[in-house]
Amino acid sequence: MDRIKKALDKNRSRTRKSRMQGIRVDNKALADHPFEQIDYTRSRKIEVPQSILTENRLIAGNRTDPRATSFRMLRTQVLQAMRENGWASVAITGPSAGIGKSLVACNLAISMSLDINQTVLLVDADLRRPNVHNYFDFEPEQGLLDYLQGNANLADLFVNPLFKRLVLLPGRGTTTESSELLSSPHMTNLVNDLKMKYRSRIVIYDLPPLLDLDDTIVFLPSVDAVLLVIENGKNTESEVKRSMRLLESTNLIGTILNKADEEIRDYY
Repeated sequence: MDRIKKALDKNRSRTRKSRMQGIRVDNKALADHPFEQIDYTRSRKIEVPQSILTENRLIAGNRTDPRATSFRMLRTQVLQAMRENGWASVAITGPSAGIGKSLVACNLAISMSLDINQTVLLVDADLRRPNVHNYFDFEPEQGLLDYLQGNANLADLFVNPLFKRLVLLPGRGTTTESSELLSSPHMTNLVNDLKMKYRSRIVIYDLPPLLDLDDTIVFLPSVDAVLLVIENGKNTESEVKRSMRLLESTNLIGTILNKADEEIRDYY
């Protein structure tokens, strides 16, 4: 843990500088606008029992679980950075697979949706290993890949897990053409539409690992900010440094050290 923390500390000044170089959107700060209710008319609704959420470690919405405090603190820090810069979208990634980035994305999305100042859309943009639907314990009828391949209408993809201000755009299936699809004009148009349709919406993208494929690198120019998830005891100092180098041109607003003393720790 000490070696990873030193690698993170070494890049803090670079991270702070990158925060201020954001792509500003027309809506100024998100908090300047009144809340707009998401229309769930066509969204598929699912109800996940609290016992299943807890079993799947989605604890951010359970105010009696002390672990939820970590995600509330993370939510506050991320929202502050996004509102200061007028950012509307954030990507979550990590150096390698299996480090808990999707779990962090799901819990952060839930926690953000409990804040009444905005709605939240969580997009599973891992076209090779979509995993968000597993945490919410449902099987998507169609997913982002179906839409990008021209086999589904966007409005038919959204799922509301009955958190009042949260909508999911799940993934389904897999493809070997993931980087081409994520960098396609179809995906670019989708990103712009998701960002601008609701002024109070935060869009969170759960992306593939940085060091495994080029999927995340080709997609990052489409988002305003990035969160990097690192697993204590798994990701090496070399992997952290390589990841930081790949994110030099992005607005890296934070790094999250997962499984540190049995809780997430964030370094800003």
